[in-house]
Amino acid sequence: MFSRVLSRAVAVRTVGRRFESTLKVGDTTVASRPAAPKPKKRPIGGFRGGYAPLITNFQQLVVGFLLGVTSAGALGFVYLIDEYQKATSLVLGSVAELEKSSLQVKNHVQKIEAVERTLEQLKRNTPTVQQLQQARADWRKQNDILTRDHLELKAHVWELEQDVESVLKRSKSAK
Repeated sequence: MFSRVLSRAVAVRTVGRRFESTLKVGDTTVASRPAAPKPKKRPIGGFRGGYAPLITNFQQLVVGFLLGVTSAGALGFVYLIDEYQKATSLVLGSVAELEKSSLQVKNHVQKIEAVERTLEQLKRNTPTVQQLQQARADWRKQNDILTRDHLELKAHVWELEQDVESVLKRSKSAK
């Protein structure tokens, strides 16, 4: 025993740590310990609470599937309604722009029709080149006739003046 204490003291001073391979008196062997109970297996997903025989694993799967499908369908429906509202607002905006541009086109068409009516009236009232030439020829004829009549009247007045002068000369000579 003395050698054992001495060897321990030397080992502690040189190594700083000791290594023992023998069991102490109070230790028990690993094989003699009772085994720990295995943890109870819990079901994954579905419903955990409640009485297990009432809801079987297949029923849990079906209920989970139905809940998932319903929630996915509801979210899809909400997304679809949102996209539908966006598309509808875009279409309504396009319809408003189309209505505005069609009103502008209608106003332009009315202005063009008014100009065309005025042009038709001017075409009806405006003489052609032949009509202008005919009017010019008629004016020349009328001018020639008026000039001839004027000259005839002038000649007639001259004759009258000559007659009046001759009558006055006779009356002066008769007095």
